[in-house]
Amino acid sequence: MLMSNLKKYIKNDLYNINLSSNNIYINNYEKINTINDNLISIKFKDFKLNINGKSFKVSKMVDKEILFNGYIESMEYIYK
Repeated sequence: MLMSNLKKYIKNDLYNINLSSNNIYINNYEKINTINDNLISIKFKDFKLNINGKSFKVSKMVDKEILFNGYIESMEYIYK
């Protein structure tokens, strides 16, 4: 059972979007479409996420995980 739980954790393909004070953490995305000072556009399996704001900077980036700093003004989910 322990091994089964470990495999589920490692192969987890559910996305996660966490917002906190001036930080955006995203994991398990498919593709980064755009990153600039005012726009972050990320493609997921079933939708695209556009985050509009100011002073966006990539703080950390590893395989399918990314952390941004900046000021969020709006978010838009675009479903296929």
